Amino acid sequence: MSWRDKLQEIRERILGRQASSNAAGTPITAAASVARQPAKELASTIAPTRRIVAINLGIDFGTSFTKVCYRDVGTEESGVVAIGEGLKHALLPSVVLVGADGRLSLSDGPNYPDCIAVTYLKMRLAGTPIEEELTEVAGAKLGDITTVKALAAWFLASVIARSQQWMSLNEASRLKNRTPAWSANVGVPVEHYDSTALATFEEVLGVAWTWVKDHNIPRTLGSALHDYSAATPRLTHEVADLNAIPEIAAAVQSFVMSREAVPGIYIYFDIGGGTVDGVAFNYVNHNGERRINFYSGKVEALGISAIGTALKRNHQREFDAALLEALLKNCPRNIRKDYENRVRCLVGNVVMTAKKKDGRDWQVDAVQSYDYERRFIGRLSPDRMKPLMVFLGGGGSISQWYGSTISSTYTEFQQERAGVPPYKLLKVQSPKDLTLMQGADFTRFAVSYGLSIPFGEGPEVRLPSQFAEPEQAKPWSPPGLVNYADSKDVFD
Repeated sequence: MSWRDKLQEIRERILGRQASSNAAGTPITAAASVARQPAKELASTIAPTRRIVAINLGIDFGTSFTKVCYRDVGTEESGVVAIGEGLKHALLPSVVLVGADGRLSLSDGPNYPDCIAVTYLKMRLAGTPIEEELTEVAGAKLGDITTVKALAAWFLASVIARSQQWMSLNEASRLKNRTPAWSANVGVPVEHYDSTALATFEEVLGVAWTWVKDHNIPRTLGSALHDYSAATPRLTHEVADLNAIPEIAAAVQSFVMSREAVPGIYIYFDIGGGTVDGVAFNYVNHNGERRINFYSGKVEALGISAIGTALKRNHQREFDAALLEALLKNCPRNIRKDYENRVRCLVGNVVMTAKKKDGRDWQVDAVQSYDYERRFIGRLSPDRMKPLMVFLGGGGSISQWYGSTISSTYTEFQQERAGVPPYKLLKVQSPKDLTLMQGADFTRFAVSYGLSIPFGEGPEVRLPSQFAEPEQAKPWSPPGLVNYADSKDVFD
């Protein structure tokens, strides 16, 4: 119905009413009433239909810090959301403070007496806690999986509510006279996404979403435990706007969506505060139909804060790359070598698992000429091979120690003999449709940016469990050769 039709409907409705009286009691007709009413006044009585603006939140639920990016689906514009320190800082520690009386707060919120900091929530959800067991508060064991799920849901609900608040304050022009339709994607490590742990993550995300939609985020641990149980039956039919997405599938979005992306094998390591998450994938593009085939994924508690806490053994929570490198430099040589070997084992596992599943010869010489082929027959020299592209992301990607340790895996594990080409370390470039805060490094927001792209709009993703290692070829044997083990009884 047009504006003019609505105006005519109002006029007819007024004309059909009984005549009203003015203040002096003199009757006036409805027609006269309409005639007296200015056109602008009549127009204002028509409630304008508010347009919808679809906003998708990409939540990088990190082991140490959580980051959020938003995306205006209509304009395809993305930006970083400040969810920490009074909505002024982009990084929020992934920590929940539990007071002695059970009251809950974020790390930058009220600091209640005798509060306990519950850290590394994501790893606890996955069943691989980084730190020791926690104590009991207000009658609940903080290390119990039921409590961890309630605390993680409370944390994510608080993050979503803060993100919506920040958008209303800082993107007011985008939301003006428009009704926001909220949706969100939350990242889960590929290894956990491709396991039974995914159901736990999805349940926690769903509960958090219902709390936000109901505008009823619990304030105490007891309430969170009660409300969590009450919300779970609703998840099957009420939660449709929240999706769990493989984290590094999101992290490579800016790469695979760019025109420069070339199909092939790639490695990605997300170096965070608590963990190092590594994957190997085959990027496929068939006439514009993009697909990411994840061959392998591995997560280890080898992030900056995890190693730093183990080396320093105190209650310091925040470590940066410079502090970690200073600690490693001054620690005993055998301890440093042990950490280097653990990182290399993760890298080797990711690379070699993918190599076996792919089944192709990765040592492709991209530059050799026909003369070179004829003159040099046999194994290609490493300097003539097309390199294996290794992307580094996360806050630890600026660390020289992580870079050199990952790069040295090739020589230390003699991967040339296994048919692996030399590594070439790269950083994913910031996309043009993302507005970064001043001084921000895109590598820290690559995951949240990719998650901000609505579910289903990115390339199709296939997980490591969908790819089996190819059967090994049987060793050659001369035709007609009799196997003694099969025929020995004949000669007894």
